[in-house]
Amino acid sequence: MSASKRSSTGPVRRKNTIAVSGYDAVKAAAESEEFDVAIATFLRNCRIRNLADTTVTYYKDVLSMLTRMMAHQGVEKPIDVTHDHVHECILAKREEGAVDATVDKYIRGWRAFFNYMSTEGFLTENPFDRVAKIKSETRIVETFSKPQVKAMFDAPNKQTFTGYRNFLIMMVLLETGVRISEAEGITIPNINWRERRIKVYGKGRKERYVPFQRTLERHLKEYINIRGLLDHDFLFVNIDNTPIKTRTMQEVIAEIGVAAGIKGVRVSPHTFRHTMAKMYVMNGGDPLSLQIILGHSTLDMCRTYVRLFSSDISIKHERHSPLENLYL
Repeated sequence: MSASKRSSTGPVRRKNTIAVSGYDAVKAAAESEEFDVAIATFLRNCRIRNLADTTVTYYKDVLSMLTRMMAHQGVEKPIDVTHDHVHECILAKREEGAVDATVDKYIRGWRAFFNYMSTEGFLTENPFDRVAKIKSETRIVETFSKPQVKAMFDAPNKQTFTGYRNFLIMMVLLETGVRISEAEGITIPNINWRERRIKVYGKGRKERYVPFQRTLERHLKEYINIRGLLDHDFLFVNIDNTPIKTRTMQEVIAEIGVAAGIKGVRVSPHTFRHTMAKMYVMNGGDPLSLQIILGHSTLDMCRTYVRLFSSDISIKHERHSPLENLYL
C-alpha cells in the first residue's frame, strides 16, 4: 500500500498490548487467566475508589455468582468469556424465575467488572460490547392504603420500649421516605431540631437532609427521652442498647404486617418509601422536591410516582366514566 493511500485513510492504530515470547501480554496476566485473581483486583480497585462497603459487597456477590455460572458452562478463565456465555447466564437466571430487577442487578455488576478488565488491558475483547441492556417490564408500584398504615401504627404495644421504638421506625420511614439502611445509620447529633431536618447517608456515600414535621418531632423527643444516654449516638437500639441492624428492622416490620392483618401488598420498609412518595404527590408535592428528599440521582422514578399518583384516578374516573355518562 502506498504512503499516499495510507494517509488518505488515516493512521492505523496498533494493538496496545505488547507481544512477549510469542504470546500477547494480556494472555500472561493472572487476571485474564483466573477469576479469583481478576475479582480480587477489581474489588481492590473499588476500595481504592472509596466505594461504599455495601457496593463492594454487591460486586462480590454478583461476581461469585458469575464464577459459578461460568464454571457450569465449562469456562474457567475470564479471557475465554464470550457474549454467548453471558447470554446463557441471563437465560439461566430467567429460567430460575428471577424478576427483571434481579436479572438487571446481576448484569450491571457483571458489566462493570468486564468494563474494568477491558479498560485495564486484561482482555482483548469485552464480551459486554455485544450484550444489550434488557427491557424491563413496567409494574405498578405497591403502596399501603391509609387504613393499612393506621393498622400497622396501632399494632405495636407502645407501653414497651421495643413497641414504641417499632412505632417510631415506621413513622420515620413514612415521614421521610428514607431507605432502611439510611434509617439504621441515623444518629441523634444528626437531627437538626431547629430546622426539623435529619442528615442521612445514602447510596454512594452521599449525604442529604430529609425534613420532618411536628408530629414526628414530638414522638422523636419522647423516644429519645426513653432511650436515654448511651455510649453511642445511634438513634434506634435493641433492648440491650446495641444499634439495631437493617435485617432486624425488616423482620420487625414484616411481623407488624402479620399482626395488623395486612393483605395484598408486601409489608417491607421499601413499601413505606413508596407510600411516602404516593402520599406526598397526592397531597400536591412536586417531583423535584421529592427527588431531593428521596435521594434519587434522576427524576425518572419521581416522574413515575407523579404519573401514578398525581390525582385520585378513582374519583376522576367516577366523574368522567363513559358508561356512567352514557345515558345522561
